Order: sequence, then C-alpha cells, then structure tokens
Amino acid sequence: MDDPDQSTREYRFEAGAVPDLAAMRGWLRRVLDGVSPDGVQDVLLLATELVTNALDHAHGVQALRVRYRARRSPVRLEVDDPRPDLGLRLSGSSPDDSRGRGLRLVDAISRRWGVVTHGTARKTVWADVVAG
Repeated sequence: MDDPDQSTREYRFEAGAVPDLAAMRGWLRRVLDGVSPDGVQDVLLLATELVTNALDHAHGVQALRVRYRARRSPVRLEVDDPRPDLGLRLSGSSPDDSRGRGLRLVDAISRRWGVVTHGTARKTVWADVVAG
C-alpha cells in the first residue's frame, strides 16, 4: 500500500553536460519545503557531495532522487551514475590534501549510507539525512 505522506522527486541531469549544481540546489530547496533550515542545509551539502563524487569518479551523474515523508525524518538522497563496477570506499586523506573528503562528509552527516548496483547499467549511492 502506498504511503500518502511519501514523496519521491527526481532531478535528471543532461547526459554529457556539466551539471548546474546551483540549479540542483535551488530545486532541492523547493522540494524540501517544510523541512527545517538545518535539515535543508545538510541535504544540500550531501547532495552536492554525492553528485560531485559521481562526476569525478564515475564519469557522470544520471539522476538525483529525494524521498521523504511529510513531517518525518529522514530524507533519503539517491544519486545514480553509470559505473556499477566502481566501488566506493572512505579515503585516508590527510589534513593537507585538497581532495578526498566527500565520502567522509557523507559518512559523518548522514544517519547511514550505502550503494546498490543495478546490473551493468548503473549504481545508486544513497544517504539518509536527519532533517527534522
């Protein structure tokens, strides 16, 4: 049975184009109407990190989905990329490194996160964010 409070929204990225992250964040702000300001900021940060990670390491991003229930936490972010063969791991970056902290941020801010592969077509990296 469908949950009437459940909402799923999807933002599609144009294949081969550099994503407009500001437009994506504006879309997220509109979608998350009613979520606390701190929750929205956490969702924006994690969405930016997940999308950027897909661009940098999986050579593209296909879609961003947001799933949430009205007046309840968590918000689930899902980012699809075309590289199901590419695993994810937390890096051991040092304080002097200019890169390599994206998944550490995801791990620190999200309640939990993970990866689901969909055959040879794509993978989805997801994160649950407390946004009450």
